[in-house]
Amino acid sequence: MTLAAGLEVRLDPLDNPAWHALTGEQREFGVAGVLAARYRSDISLIAAVAESSIEATNELGRLVSPGEIVAVIEAGPIDKSLWQELTTIELTQWVCEKLEPNNSELGWIELSDADSEDMQSLVKATDPGPFERMTHRLGDYVGVRIEERLVSMAGERICFDGNREVSAVCTAEGFGGRGYAQGLVAEIVARQHRVNCKSFLHVRVGSPAEEIASRVYAKLGYRERVRYPMKVLRRSPKRDPA
Repeated sequence: MTLAAGLEVRLDPLDNPAWHALTGEQREFGVAGVLAARYRSDISLIAAVAESSIEATNELGRLVSPGEIVAVIEAGPIDKSLWQELTTIELTQWVCEKLEPNNSELGWIELSDADSEDMQSLVKATDPGPFERMTHRLGDYVGVRIEERLVSMAGERICFDGNREVSAVCTAEGFGGRGYAQGLVAEIVARQHRVNCKSFLHVRVGSPAEEIASRVYAKLGYRERVRYPMKVLRRSPKRDPA
């Protein structure tokens, strides 16, 4: 692919994970062009650009409906008549190449379409990050039920060749401190490593998940790899992209 003049080419796919997922293993869950791609709106609000250029964000505009919101890592300049920039979120990316021993005997369960409503309720109550009605179809999800109530879960989101993301790690209020998050993440990471995939995850700077990162993720063998900005953009209803 030929990138715009003067732009840095990123060599590690983990620097632009959503792009590699949407143009590879997870293509069926979204739509991809030459310089831009996005997940279906019922899967995730995450989108991606192949390069940090206005040409890429303009192309993304052709994949997004007027008024729709997307979140894009390392998005470049935008046409302000086409996009409204709502906010920029700083993310840290953590990777785990070797899972540290975990002695949890947690009684977890597999989660599926039948658990979708309960998963949505837990996410709304805990806000672990973007999670739509069909996000759970992107990978494996496991959880803990107490008296039939789903109180903790973890699963996978962005996945591409040799790399799989841990996501939607959350525990209901009043059920923290019991090792649920650590046990569930350990189960997902163990599955990823069994198929020779590197495990990675993202943490919003300034969010409650930062505490989990230092207390839970680091204990499991994760290390912080890189930081980058994610722009949250709303497609303008006033014009169509050229």
